[in-house]
Amino acid sequence: MLKFAWAALAGFALGTPAVPFGLSISLAPPLTLVAVLLGAAGCLLSAVFAAGWLRTRWLAWRARRRPVTTGPSPEKRRNRLDGATGRRASRVVNRYGVVGFGIIGPALFGTWGSAMLGTALGLPRWPLIRWLMAGVTLWCTVMLLASEALIDAFGLM
Repeated sequence: MLKFAWAALAGFALGTPAVPFGLSISLAPPLTLVAVLLGAAGCLLSAVFAAGWLRTRWLAWRARRRPVTTGPSPEKRRNRLDGATGRRASRVVNRYGVVGFGIIGPALFGTWGSAMLGTALGLPRWPLIRWLMAGVTLWCTVMLLASEALIDAFGLM
């Protein structure tokens, strides 16, 4: 039971890369997958809800501080998502929508990063959580199969 808890905690902290950790502590592959997915679900829920709350508070503060009628025009303001990661995330969302971002996001940005970026981009909360969880499940399964193949190939356990 303690190994399962450690794998779930690693899934919360790391996301998909926690699968090899679960296998390295001699947890059975199906239990490793379930533990990491439970941890990743906790990560996604906490990140999306916390980032959504912060985004709402920040937008309200910004609206009070800087009325729309004064200051530079909105197109001249610097957007915080103009960096390389923000541009890449925006491209993925514009091209593939929430479904594509949810599937591709965990591989490109990690579990925490994709949850925070999806929320920052203003994607709807529950579809984002649902598709990010589908993406995490896909990538955890791929990581589990690859890790098992490497363990068998090199005879590590």
